[in-house]
Amino acid sequence: MQSSAPTDVLLVEDDPVDIYVIQRIVADFGHDLHLWAIPDGVEALLFLRKARLVAHTPRPALILLDLKLPQMDGALLLPQIRQLPAYQATPIIIFSSTPKEREGARCLQLGATAYVQKSTDFDAFCNAVKTLLRHWLP
Repeated sequence: MQSSAPTDVLLVEDDPVDIYVIQRIVADFGHDLHLWAIPDGVEALLFLRKARLVAHTPRPALILLDLKLPQMDGALLLPQIRQLPAYQATPIIIFSSTPKEREGARCLQLGATAYVQKSTDFDAFCNAVKTLLRHWLP
């Protein structure tokens, strides 16, 4: 029996604590998931462009994108991802500490699939990540 390839998830996040927590959740999720964590928008765009051009580079099935990033913030990165033909239909979830009331509508206009505000409560944060994975992954 041949095993299926893992489902790739791209996390564009610069907070090491958030990255670690999401890595642990993905590792314990029970599906064959592989998390790619990239700390800034410039590197994320290079990764996605390469994934589009190189067959053995993974193409994420889901992108979790923080807004506040070094070099290129999520609001600038989002429309650039949507311009790449391979990612026009990929779910891109803004997962940010910025209140949804302040940035949610703008991010949806820029091409986000959904906007989720990170909770400062650890359990609520973990539950939000699990809910996102269950909802958006095949």
